[in-house]
Amino acid sequence: MPKAMWIVPHTHWDREWYEPHDVFRARLVAMLDGLLTMLEREPAYKFTLDGQSAAIDDYLELRPEETERVKAAVARGQLALGPFQILLDEFCCDGETIVRNLEHGIRSARRLGGEMRVGYLPDMFGHAAQTPQILRGFGIADASLWRGAPASVDKHAFLWEALDGSSVRVEYLWDGYGSALKLFEPLEKLPELIDGYLNENASWFDGEAVAGWYGTDHMAPRSDLVQILRGYEGDVELTIGTVEEVVASRDHSPEALGALPRVRGELRSHARGNLLPGVFSIRTNLKAAMSAAERALTTAERLDAWLGGPSRTAFFERGWGLVIESTAHDSVTGCGVDSTADEVESRLKVAAQTADGAVDISLGALGAVAPVGAVAAFNQSGYRRPVQAELVVEGAPSSSALQVVEAMPTVIGDERLASRDLPKIIRRIHGQELFGKHIRSWNWDDDELEFVVADHTAGDFDLADFAAVLHDKMASSEPDHEFHVITRVPESSRVVVSGWADGISAVALGAETAVAPEAPVAVDGTTLDNSLVRTEVAADGTVTVTDLRNGTSIADALRLVDDGDRGDSYNFGPLEGSITDAKSVEVTVTERGPLRGRILIRRTFELPVGVDPDDRSKRLTEVAEQVVDTDLEIRADEPFVRVTVSLTNQVRDHRLRVLIPTLASGLDGSASAGQYGTTKRGRDAEGGWGEFPVPTFPATRWVSAGGVSALLDKLVEYEVVDGEEGRPDDLALTVLRSVGLMSVNVHPLRDEPAGSQLPAPGAQYLGRKVELSFAIDLDPEATVANADTFRFTPVVAKGLGGQRAEPEVGLRTEGVVALESLRRVPGGLEARFVNYSDQSAPLRVATEGAWVVTDLTGAVSSDPVDPFSLEVGPGQIVTLRRKS
Repeated sequence: MPKAMWIVPHTHWDREWYEPHDVFRARLVAMLDGLLTMLEREPAYKFTLDGQSAAIDDYLELRPEETERVKAAVARGQLALGPFQILLDEFCCDGETIVRNLEHGIRSARRLGGEMRVGYLPDMFGHAAQTPQILRGFGIADASLWRGAPASVDKHAFLWEALDGSSVRVEYLWDGYGSALKLFEPLEKLPELIDGYLNENASWFDGEAVAGWYGTDHMAPRSDLVQILRGYEGDVELTIGTVEEVVASRDHSPEALGALPRVRGELRSHARGNLLPGVFSIRTNLKAAMSAAERALTTAERLDAWLGGPSRTAFFERGWGLVIESTAHDSVTGCGVDSTADEVESRLKVAAQTADGAVDISLGALGAVAPVGAVAAFNQSGYRRPVQAELVVEGAPSSSALQVVEAMPTVIGDERLASRDLPKIIRRIHGQELFGKHIRSWNWDDDELEFVVADHTAGDFDLADFAAVLHDKMASSEPDHEFHVITRVPESSRVVVSGWADGISAVALGAETAVAPEAPVAVDGTTLDNSLVRTEVAADGTVTVTDLRNGTSIADALRLVDDGDRGDSYNFGPLEGSITDAKSVEVTVTERGPLRGRILIRRTFELPVGVDPDDRSKRLTEVAEQVVDTDLEIRADEPFVRVTVSLTNQVRDHRLRVLIPTLASGLDGSASAGQYGTTKRGRDAEGGWGEFPVPTFPATRWVSAGGVSALLDKLVEYEVVDGEEGRPDDLALTVLRSVGLMSVNVHPLRDEPAGSQLPAPGAQYLGRKVELSFAIDLDPEATVANADTFRFTPVVAKGLGGQRAEPEVGLRTEGVVALESLRRVPGGLEARFVNYSDQSAPLRVATEGAWVVTDLTGAVSSDPVDPFSLEVGPGQIVTLRRKS
């Protein structure tokens, strides 16, 4: 039996969950007030503050006068902070967000004395494949975690490898982060309890000192712990330590590390802890808001890097800070109460608005790219791609290079004014502007005044001359005499124009210079075709998609399946009987090319209104009509099909999925991209512990199976499901999962509650619009580039003409190594790339300047390299920097 034991006092502080953030913060302040006093009184006491700097930042925001006491505790080695800013859910955010999380957390901890050099991840619902590589990028060689490790790991440590082969040593919390919680109850039996703990766990430690984690959710430290251990009279050496001290005490020699079990890639086994995979499909509005905020910030940073000029970094730091706050594993996951979910969604919207503000103040510089009357489109993707924009042009143009979307109204103001009220007109004119447009001409014909206004000045309007005529009219008429005042715009149309953007760049798009696309869209009945890809809609609303270049085709795509759900925000709870047949189907062509073709498929289902409250094993017999719209879109020159499934939810307690056929049956698994890597998965998850391993998984950028890919713009839950007899397997994407409880006490697929059985009516989405956008891609060789094109919408600015400034940077990528981040850093630029394949590949970046390879902290690790030929290993993250 081991003769030494570490006691690790800590708290796991869910920043928001079954209470919103500031309710929990009030408890945090009280807890830390007491902790600081205790640390000063007991120099032997050590405390780990949950691996996240946010807890101490939240405290000091309300207790700034305690800053020096916190610094002193850190300096004495009694209080361990960071390295993360927030204990995130690694699957519910982008890889760059994980990088920024560590940046913010380390910076925050260093302001107070320094960060813990262990990636402490005690309660995440599984772990992403590239987390070891990201930790290594910050010089962190160790991690400590609980959930997700496979059953094959039967020791307290293992090596966790990322997709590029880089690894960290993991101090494994196989029994959770509260393993020693009952060690002191009853206190009079402490020697026997310690001996029992050591005997029970000795096999995990192979003679090394046993470690017991003493703490749990929102737990205040035991104030008499040091006195208890001093009074212990057994023969085991007991030491209070932080997580970092425990990890540092372990053997890190090459021989010891080489002898450890190795686990490669993501950790998503249920063997020794619940993964609670239903969090990926609940409250999809939060997943959409997270991705939208991340894309907005990514776009704003890339535009800022391209334009140069005044720094906008403060906007980005604020925006990323709000995003990072929202990644907490009980926040964006949506497994809290409604008030928490509402706060998270609001925070993410503010993050996106902060990025939009930074873009807004840059539109003037971007607009110089295009002449007046045209638009400038900034491509934030590193790939060469077709871009489209809408603008309003005068007349009703007819050209293969344009697509008229709608004729615009010609009357924008129509009123009758008494003579005495005519001065209102002068007050609403500002210089030459009326109703946001320029006055082109005006005419007063007896009792009718007509203005013609336009987006651009094409005449000389003199307000003084107009005012003189107006006052003459007033003087020559009775006060009650009525005048008809009408404001018109010239006949005009809203049109789509298109062009090509070459990587990080801007292109001018206008009606006068528009060029016909290489692959225009044609519509024939309910078929869309751009010579690259074709969709054919059947009468039942299913779709055949064909890649016209390689001949690949899938039939009966976009079927809908609705299932009852007796579960909660953590786990799907299946019920017997799926609903697949619509009551009615309507198919309508809404746009006919040549730049954009669209078809609306409207299906109406009769669905049970909810689960029977008296018998949750069945759905109610009462039904309601549920309309589900599916919008198909093919764009000129794009080789994939855009799809949006949307509904205003009318019923409770159900899951709606859309099916995409693959090219084969009996598939072994799938591959999905997210968090800076591509993860290959089997069809089944490893079970164990107290949770049935439902084989649903997360995907963020795309998911591929059997030669078919779904390109994504947010986190989506998916499953590979068996096709009906004689049919290929399907990719099932979850559109909606609607439940009304945070956690249920009795769940068909989980042995114990995941939290309190609290109402969460907002998670039912009743009366709320829900949508899922994705694209069907049948070209596996181009998935990386196509996914980037799909998820980014170019920034469009009104053309202003004038002097165009030279861009600060131009950059184009090709192949499987994608641009992930481009931003200004002190003294220069930083660009980050990821190889999404399992083979080495050249970087293939065309750009200018002397670039060097750095780690994730910016520390230089190479001489200048050639970004075009630099070899990037399988799954490798590469960061380059260039001086200004």
